[in-house]
Amino acid sequence: MKALVIGLGVSGKAAALLLKSKGYTVTGVDANPKEIVGIHVLPESSLTDLTEFDLIVPSPGIARTHPLYALAQRENKKIMGEAQLAFMYLDQCALGITGTNGKTTATLLVEHILKSSGRKAKAVGNVGLALCEYALAPDPDEILVVELSSFQLESMEGPFLDAAALLNITPDHLDRYASMREYAEAKLRIALCRKAHAPFYVHSKVAKEYGVPYDCFDLAYILPVGYRQWGKHDLENAQAAWALCEEIGISREEFVAAADTFEKPRHRIAFVKNIEGVSYYDDSKGTNLDAVVQSVSMMEGPVILIAGGVDKGASYVPWKECFRGRVKGIIAIGQAAEKIRRELCDEFNVEIVDSLAAAVERAKQKGTPGDVVLLSPGCSSYDMFRDYAHRGDEFQRFVNNIEERRIEQ
Repeated sequence: MKALVIGLGVSGKAAALLLKSKGYTVTGVDANPKEIVGIHVLPESSLTDLTEFDLIVPSPGIARTHPLYALAQRENKKIMGEAQLAFMYLDQCALGITGTNGKTTATLLVEHILKSSGRKAKAVGNVGLALCEYALAPDPDEILVVELSSFQLESMEGPFLDAAALLNITPDHLDRYASMREYAEAKLRIALCRKAHAPFYVHSKVAKEYGVPYDCFDLAYILPVGYRQWGKHDLENAQAAWALCEEIGISREEFVAAADTFEKPRHRIAFVKNIEGVSYYDDSKGTNLDAVVQSVSMMEGPVILIAGGVDKGASYVPWKECFRGRVKGIIAIGQAAEKIRRELCDEFNVEIVDSLAAAVERAKQKGTPGDVVLLSPGCSSYDMFRDYAHRGDEFQRFVNNIEERRIEQ
């Protein structure tokens, strides 16, 4: 049997190695090919004929418009995404989580609660280990807490999940999807990945908006009362976590005790420092429009927003309603900077600078005691950084440099 893996990032490399371990002769293609032991690796532009391959595995980052993906479809080749491939070799309990915002936090929260309550659990998928990497050496006693992106779900089918939760759907990745409906349909596919009679938890707002034809459960009434005062996005994460944990026998007492010791992932509305009365927050994980709205709405004091990066195709105009009376200025960076300025400059002071370092310096100049400088880009990071974590780390470094220079003076 011969398999072709398109895209050799973390997930693609793991898929190639898993296929090899299962006896496949594997060829991998990538725009920037790097050697993988035991795998025949080619530049993607060198392959024009798929006749010899029995299975095509596109990595999550490979869209259906990719020439080789499109060719595989035209030739009616068997196509299987990396996540589905992994589940062919996994049979333990698996809980699936998706949503535009909060899915990483919710996934890690469920893993933390299960572990704190004495269960073996592992966060995998779009966070932690790639599913195929985990499938190379699975622990059959572990409960899998699987974060699934729309990219993974759009090619998934089959009964893999013992329970699933969909947190929310707001505009994102419209550079990949032709419409919000198409993006939403990718997210909703998580319901099709459940085992027979497995529950599907989804917020009633999403169910009503998209006409979800599955059993739905309004998460608003299942969380212990003490947690209902949490911020909106944290509450959604906790509600989903409680639903999934209760499904597999976690008591309210266990949940509450574990939730109290949970630490959120880095770069998600993280306080960095207060310098001369101005508070600096790192929300580099805020890579879509709704995440920025949530972050801005949580800030106390006038906000100087640093936004921009790789544009995802949606309009920034919806920011206006939330920003009015909250945002005193916007500093735009990256490829999306001019679009942000064009769409928001009629109501907000928007400045464009050429780097994140320059943005932090300009924010320092504009800030007055009581202000908040918030990095919440609403965009991907790949035009200027390796990933959102690199962007957040650099932001924190630049902020700390302000403090160091102040002390030296």
